[in-house]
Amino acid sequence: MDTNKKLYRAKPFLPKEDKIWIEEAWKEILDSGMFIQGKYVKQFEDLFAELCGTKYAIATNSGATALEVMIRATGLVGKKILCPTQTFVASVSAIERSNNIPVITDIDPITQCLNLDIIKANIDEYTEGVMWVHMGGRLSPDYLEIKQYCDEMDLVLLEDASHAVGASIDNISAGNLGDAGAFSLFATKIITSGEGGMITTNDEKMAEQCRILRNHGCVRNESPVPGLDFGVTCTVASSNYRMPEMAAAIGVTQIKRTDEFVAKRNLLADRYKELLNGDKLEVPTIPDNAIMTWWQYIVALPKGTSLEQRTKFCEDLLTKYSIPTANAYWPACHEQPAFEEFIGDQTYPVADELLLRHLALPMYVEMDLDQVEYVANSVNELLNDY
Repeated sequence: MDTNKKLYRAKPFLPKEDKIWIEEAWKEILDSGMFIQGKYVKQFEDLFAELCGTKYAIATNSGATALEVMIRATGLVGKKILCPTQTFVASVSAIERSNNIPVITDIDPITQCLNLDIIKANIDEYTEGVMWVHMGGRLSPDYLEIKQYCDEMDLVLLEDASHAVGASIDNISAGNLGDAGAFSLFATKIITSGEGGMITTNDEKMAEQCRILRNHGCVRNESPVPGLDFGVTCTVASSNYRMPEMAAAIGVTQIKRTDEFVAKRNLLADRYKELLNGDKLEVPTIPDNAIMTWWQYIVALPKGTSLEQRTKFCEDLLTKYSIPTANAYWPACHEQPAFEEFIGDQTYPVADELLLRHLALPMYVEMDLDQVEYVANSVNELLNDY
């Protein structure tokens, strides 16, 4: 590996030609004065819906607001919504901010996602929704059973697809598996608009409600005189969750490269799997009918590894080999002070054990195979000392 080439844990990628196009688009935006809800937001939404195979896509200013708007657009208020503990706090916060009750559950030991058994074990008469988090861009292999069960139980099935732009299973894309999906377009995600989010759905009424909620809960009044502004009618209390045109212009270039980016991430992931010592390290696998985005390449140290040992392992990777790592997401949601009131006597044996020893290795589009080899060999070498 070229020792002068720095390793990153994650990094956005904008090719030179895309930067040139973005600069021209930004100049057009600046000259026009159309900073919000213009042609670039519309183009980005259309391309996103096409990618996911949904009828509608609604852009917001962050993944967190996409989650909140999506939940509020369902009409659920004061209801229990399931959410796995292995996710960013935004997933749980969005449930609480929408005036619902998060039920934080344990995770599947393989996928780190919800599975059907977990859903069945955690619903009661007050449960009306499931937040289906696609952790790391992995789609649950029992997705059909989950969908069917949610339909039978009249549960709203919402996808937190923040890591899953470009993921699919049986040729069905993330964002098109449930009643609606929410994506993050933060800088370290599969594609980015700098900051931003997107909601996808096939439900026309839900899509329209999302558009209203992202715009202060307002609809513009018809004008009896063409060209005169007759203001708005506020139908529901909300806030400003709109995506700026400049962010959308970045998103337009990025979404056109989704297939390219996901293919590169899978190439890197395949090489990691070939090289890493699977006898000492738990290495992820995916079913043949699925495409994973590998938002992060998450591995787990051997069972019995303590928090102190994991910390030392990651410290040695950084100080001895200049390899950065991450612990996404730890501490888990059930350990966060903000959600303490929702935990009760719930236990999390799988998450508590697994998340103490998991770590994420570098994964980003500009990474090359020589760097993967260097990381894998370094990890293997360090494993011999543990």
